[in-house]
Amino acid sequence: MPDNITWSLAEDAVGRDEPDSDWKLDPMRHAETLKQAAAPLKRVLLGHDSNGVPEVMKRYVERDANAEREQKRYRARRSRIRWFGWIAAVSGFFALSTHFILGHHPEYQLVFVLLHVVAVLTLIFQTIRLNVTNPRRKWLAARGEAEQLRVALFKRVLAARQPVHPGEIKLLPLQLAYFRRYQLDVQLRYFEGRGKELSRIAGCSAAFTSLIVFAVAMATLVAIAMFLHVAHEHGWLRPGAHILTINVEQIEGVAWWAFLALALSSLYAVLVAQQDVTEDERNGARYLTHHANLSFLRTAGYEQVRRAAEADDRPTVERYVQLVHEVLIAEQAQWISFTSMVETGDRMLAESSAVGLAELFADRFGARANDEAILASTRNTDVASENEKVTRRRVAAETL
Repeated sequence: MPDNITWSLAEDAVGRDEPDSDWKLDPMRHAETLKQAAAPLKRVLLGHDSNGVPEVMKRYVERDANAEREQKRYRARRSRIRWFGWIAAVSGFFALSTHFILGHHPEYQLVFVLLHVVAVLTLIFQTIRLNVTNPRRKWLAARGEAEQLRVALFKRVLAARQPVHPGEIKLLPLQLAYFRRYQLDVQLRYFEGRGKELSRIAGCSAAFTSLIVFAVAMATLVAIAMFLHVAHEHGWLRPGAHILTINVEQIEGVAWWAFLALALSSLYAVLVAQQDVTEDERNGARYLTHHANLSFLRTAGYEQVRRAAEADDRPTVERYVQLVHEVLIAEQAQWISFTSMVETGDRMLAESSAVGLAELFADRFGARANDEAILASTRNTDVASENEKVTRRRVAAETL
């Protein structure tokens, strides 16, 4: 990750990076670590100006918890499928090799065949169960919403305004430094680390899986060759006729059919286990691409934007933040449901997910805003009436 920061007063006031903990989004905890000179940012993070930061954070925590729960469920079920896939493949291979290489050992061979059948049936059941419950879709949908809420939180922080008292740093440089530490650099570390990890896992798994596929393919070829040999000796088998006349000594001729099916089911088990490899490889490549884009923005643009922030050039800072968020949204938005946003009037997610979505469906999103405005107006009217009553009592008392 690039490290081309000029540690200005704002950067020092926000604090140095702590990679092991900065990924945990917690504005309340962040506010406690700020220096006194960063008091304007502290007031923003604590929501003193009713900027909605606490509300966004509350929703983020809920969706983040849902995403972690569904992620654990998906990975546990995928792990079971992977293990039963390898058990089926290995047991099928050993059942074949016991017969073709080591000779005829029915007491051992039967164990491998039964283990293989049970593993394949369990594999099919677990695969159907995973497809029906689909925890992966639920996990990615919740994670997408959580990350969109993360974007919304930093947008709220950047849009906030606070008066600056003597001895305090201007708010805009503090907002940019906060965004750099807890959003831009956190995402850089994640995409780089996760991308390299998935690429490495996919490479190892692909090589190992290729070896198993080769072994099963060889066993299948042996089974086909032996079947053709037996078919040549006995003639093409006709169901209900020739098979019933085979002597006990010739029963191995019938076994080739079973071993051919055994080899094919072993190959099926390996292919099912292979699904994780292709998915990891694809995700790893995508993450590394996002890292390259974010790294370019960080290396080529951050210092220029930092100077703009110190000059109170808010439009430049906002454009820079928007560019970073567009890279993040490109990866997240594929799991977000625009229909759900419109139906629930969720302006908070709509503004982070698609530019202009809230404006395009202003009638849907405006209903909640109008209700809140009416409620606020009613409260203000009640307060004004109460103040007026207090004033009248005070005037009456002074008159007496």
